[in-house]
Amino acid sequence: MSSGDQRRKRVITREVLNDFISGKKYAFDTIYKSYSSGMYGICLRYTRCADDAQDILQETFIKVYNNKHQYDPSKPIGAWIKTITIHEALNYIKRNYNRFLLSENENDFNIAEEVELNLEDQNELKVKLLSILNKLPDGYRTIFNLYTIDNLTHKEIAEYLDISEGTSKSQYFKAKKMIQTLLASENIER
Repeated sequence: MSSGDQRRKRVITREVLNDFISGKKYAFDTIYKSYSSGMYGICLRYTRCADDAQDILQETFIKVYNNKHQYDPSKPIGAWIKTITIHEALNYIKRNYNRFLLSENENDFNIAEEVELNLEDQNELKVKLLSILNKLPDGYRTIFNLYTIDNLTHKEIAEYLDISEGTSKSQYFKAKKMIQTLLASENIER
């Protein structure tokens, strides 16, 4: 997080949150400036391109504004916005990407070892992983993001995406295998 991001987050006080819930524009603008870049990063993880990510980000903050009265100021606003962002990304994928998930035989799933990535430079890892994630088919990428990065269970993923748990597990397993192949092709050690 840059020092500019840290300074902006410090201004999210109880007063700003209360003013946001009351509908004051400056408060919404403050929240948007503090969280939009982080939420854009989440949007990029779920999409094929920057334009799609920007569309999701816009829909997210429209929903944040329109549902401001549902926000509980005793809880972190960032977590609330992140939840909305993920839901919007999933809805966007369902509406706009063809053949979101490949049909899978649930009986073909076998639990495999977890992938361990060992790179010293975390920023380099983030850039490379985002590049690799963007190479995955939509279904693989979405389920990998939800399970690995957003910490949802396969049951929760199945409910969100209206698929079976077995399909979620299978897509995740295949995503990991594809990531391993892509990492190997780019000479990145696991």
